[in-house]
Amino acid sequence: MTEDTVHLRLVTEADRSRIVEISSQIWNSHDYVPELLDEWLGDTEGEVIGAVLDGELVGFARRTWLAPGLAWLEGMRTDPAYRGRGVGRAITEYLIDRARAAGAVRISLSTYIDNEASIHIIESYGFERVATFVYRERPADAPSLDPDAGADPQIATVSEEETVEYVAGSSFLELANRRFPRGWRFFPFDHDPREAVARMGLRLGWRDNGNLEALLCARWHPNESDHAVFNFLDGKPEAMRALLCHALALYAG
Repeated sequence: MTEDTVHLRLVTEADRSRIVEISSQIWNSHDYVPELLDEWLGDTEGEVIGAVLDGELVGFARRTWLAPGLAWLEGMRTDPAYRGRGVGRAITEYLIDRARAAGAVRISLSTYIDNEASIHIIESYGFERVATFVYRERPADAPSLDPDAGADPQIATVSEEETVEYVAGSSFLELANRRFPRGWRFFPFDHDPREAVARMGLRLGWRDNGNLEALLCARWHPNESDHAVFNFLDGKPEAMRALLCHALALYAG
């Protein structure tokens, strides 16, 4: 199928229902985009761009910032009925140009490892794979790993300063090519270590004789959300298990 002329414009609140409709056809209706639409549409420093064909919004994506100079592209979606007509390429090229014009010195994104169509497009624009992450989910009603996990005197909150120090020397960070996860975004840790961990709502450590033997970081504090997203876990195996059990108990409570 030949590529058509794709018209690009900024997405507005009026496009919300169409964005949700397109998203419902992605990832077996489990797309995260609808959950973030309020954040996307309220972002005054980035932009959400829409692609129009035949008078219909058929695709979209967002450009935002991880930090000054570090652009992030996310949420590129195309209505399955319009794939193969140049929508993804048009959006990608536009957002790259816009990021550069806005002063980006690095442009990053993440995508599903088996999303061959997306990978083909982004690699054709010079993007290279720098790290691979595994995403796992646990049902909220799954049995507790440890019924006594809520009371462990060796577990306590860790300061931001000590968190930075521990993460910087961790095996986790080396395996992740020194990228720190923040949801579906991955922050280059060494660019600004404090900024990398600053948005972690929960930082728990397990200590033995005062020594920090394991660390868990979660995106939201249990008081803020019952949605537990664990971004970082590293340390001694038995200590990591204790932290994970404790954190799960906090969110379950």
